[in-house]
Amino acid sequence: MSSLRQGLSVAVCTLLASGAPPAARAAVTPWEVDTSYLSYQEANDRVTVSKTLANLTRSSDTGAVTVGLVHDTMSGASPTGAIRSSDSVATYTSASGSSGFSAGNGGDYSLSTFDDTRIQAGLDIERELSRRTTLSYGGAVSNESDYESMGVNVGLARETGDRLTTFESGLAFTTDTIYRSASGDTPEPMSNMQQQRPYSEGKRNTVDALLGVSRVLNRQTVAQLNLSVGVSRGYHSDPYKIISAADDDDRILANFHDSRPDARLRTSLYGKLVHQLQNSEHSLHLSYRLYQDDWAIQSHTADLRYRHQLGKRHYLEPHVRLYRQSKAEFYQRKLAVDEGLNPIMPDDGFASADYRLDAMTSSTLGLKYGLKVTPDIDLRLRAEFLDQNFSTAEYSRNSALILQSSVKVRF
Repeated sequence: MSSLRQGLSVAVCTLLASGAPPAARAAVTPWEVDTSYLSYQEANDRVTVSKTLANLTRSSDTGAVTVGLVHDTMSGASPTGAIRSSDSVATYTSASGSSGFSAGNGGDYSLSTFDDTRIQAGLDIERELSRRTTLSYGGAVSNESDYESMGVNVGLARETGDRLTTFESGLAFTTDTIYRSASGDTPEPMSNMQQQRPYSEGKRNTVDALLGVSRVLNRQTVAQLNLSVGVSRGYHSDPYKIISAADDDDRILANFHDSRPDARLRTSLYGKLVHQLQNSEHSLHLSYRLYQDDWAIQSHTADLRYRHQLGKRHYLEPHVRLYRQSKAEFYQRKLAVDEGLNPIMPDDGFASADYRLDAMTSSTLGLKYGLKVTPDIDLRLRAEFLDQNFSTAEYSRNSALILQSSVKVRF
């Protein structure tokens, strides 16, 4: 899902990762290459993701141009939302296998295996319109076996005369195409899996807008506040997700395809505070995000990082993130049945057992190590552990290990 980039742009404060403005960067090192490799591995042989990315930036006296490339490989087993009925696994091979789900010996559809690759390319341009005003714009395209995305964005940042406050605004548009990889279609929402009728590929358009302000409060502290709003219309269902109709003992009568509203309104308020400790180079990075949408999902995210300088060349950065969300109004673990064992279908036609729409809490603990190998080469190593707990989802617990290595070279 595409969204507007968030980031501080107060160039006068060294606490922020954005660093110097383009003109200052160009005066020293006009070229910069930032490469990274990330490994994401869920427990119990669930989802595995390998991500490789590279950004090449050319800075000049009046701006900067960045070309970005991303390559993802994704594989493993993901919960479909269906109730477990045996230890077998349903299979769906995205890239080169046969189409559709196939149940194991017990007819269990609760997990589906997948294997896919995603490639993304992006271009971002930053131009200084004046000494206090910066225009940025760009676009990106992404492709995988069952998902295509194209997006454009534009942003404007303006500093006040004293260079202590920066006002930012941004607008982004994204268009997505969703379909099942082998068949190129989507299933009829809320259709019985045994009697399904294929629809054409799904289309979705999204517009995101952002207003923000950053302020240098004093020599040690910088604050940021962003308000963002997003509206999307079109296909929001997941062609691979299922919801079971079952009795009180979880005996399955039928499995139905996921069905969600064709529009979504999202709002979020984001605040960040960066404070350098007195008489030291250590700093605290604290942020909070409040999110609300018209699917009745509300979430809270608190994030804390402490950057501890081990010397002039290297640092350690412990990281803690806490997250909590409520469930979507149409989320159900299963569809109930009446006395005649007939599924009770939702009046509005919307129902999903996707665990990502359930009420949940998650916590992330991590540690990053940074080393300035030379004045123009930076090395970063990161390890994090993610733990998720879901309220009523069929698979109520998930955990993952995240490892990342990054190298930035300026020349």
